[in-house]
Amino acid sequence: MVLMKSKVHIQKVETYALEKVESFIRKALSVIDEKEALFSAGQKILLKPNLLRGFSPEYCVTTHPVVVEAMCRVLKDFSVGQITISDSPALGSLEAVASKAGYDLFKKKYGVKIIPLTNPIPFESEENVPHLKIAGCLQDFDRIINLPKIKSHCQMGMTVAIKNLFGLVIGKRKPILHCLVKNDKIKFGKMLIDIARHVNPCLTLADGIEAMQGQGPIHGNPYHLGVLLASTDMTALDRVAAEIIMFTKVYVLEASRLKGYGNYDLEKIEISGVADLSSLIVADFESARPMDISFNPYRIIKSVLKQFYEIGIKEKRDAFN
Repeated sequence: MVLMKSKVHIQKVETYALEKVESFIRKALSVIDEKEALFSAGQKILLKPNLLRGFSPEYCVTTHPVVVEAMCRVLKDFSVGQITISDSPALGSLEAVASKAGYDLFKKKYGVKIIPLTNPIPFESEENVPHLKIAGCLQDFDRIINLPKIKSHCQMGMTVAIKNLFGLVIGKRKPILHCLVKNDKIKFGKMLIDIARHVNPCLTLADGIEAMQGQGPIHGNPYHLGVLLASTDMTALDRVAAEIIMFTKVYVLEASRLKGYGNYDLEKIEISGVADLSSLIVADFESARPMDISFNPYRIIKSVLKQFYEIGIKEKRDAFN
């Protein structure tokens, strides 16, 4: 039995010019979705970008708004019924974080809804991680599109496609789950694989034009990588991204390999858009200083209090001013 290779489309895209990013998406779909089966008229589409914290685009914490806008433009050509953007930020409300990231114009321009994730429901993980719940509202959508940012990650090595879906666990459950795996990064990675398999986005488009190196996913520095990647196989996309930035210690990829999720081996990945993947590899992309995956209880309490202040006081005060 010959296993199908996973397709990863990748191109050099040096700037966030809307027409260039849109052109990349259209070309990627022509390669990945040759039969045009992914999208159709009337569908409800959820876009899941990285909206970790309220930073403007130049800090490279969040998925750049041009990438999201280009995706909206392409979807509108398929006459989809409704486009919704959602995530569960670590600090601040979704509305405030999305606004800071430059997403407000999508509401009027494309009729996009930006609404918080709702209805956390129990999710049975193969890793038997207790108290795992995921947004139940996901079942309201016909398709989910994953729009991660390429970033180094102080706990997991790298965050791109698979790790981005952890944002579909609502609110402060995320740091608690960090603790429940008892600093076992492979087990945490396996839990992320279980979430990814359950969510099953139809497409992943990774923003690597300006990536984040160093102490990501928040406190790193911008790095001009100049690439966009797209695939239906998140493991394959993450594997190619790791190859480009020369990261060998990526726990979620090791978990993917162990669980047989997606295609990990480069020999099983069909790359299009560039003649030679090695031409994109960079040797000076700085990794993060490793940190334990567990949060101590005082840090969780502090985070809860900060969230209360951010949403209950600061955002209301800023809106008033």
